[in-house]
Amino acid sequence: MRIKTTRDIGLLMKEARARKGLSQAALAKMINSTQTWVSWVENGKPTAEIGSVLLALSTLGVEMDFRLPPAPTSDADDGVDLPDDDDDVPYKL
Repeated sequence: MRIKTTRDIGLLMKEARARKGLSQAALAKMINSTQTWVSWVENGKPTAEIGSVLLALSTLGVEMDFRLPPAPTSDADDGVDLPDDDDDVPYKL
């Protein structure tokens, strides 16, 4: 699954939790959190603490494989890849 938004992470967490047969409250207890927090993350809360999100996902057995894009091949490239003006940003900060 490609993750592009916090909503994508929430859907992933919800699916993983459902596959384990866990309620939001049960997952929250396993990671020392609250059912409300689990609900917020599953609904795409953009300000959820990343450490807690990673703990929840790893507790659910989600394997995460982050990959860096290929290194630039041109010396003229400054390494910054800015989006085109017509690209839509999936969320606002």
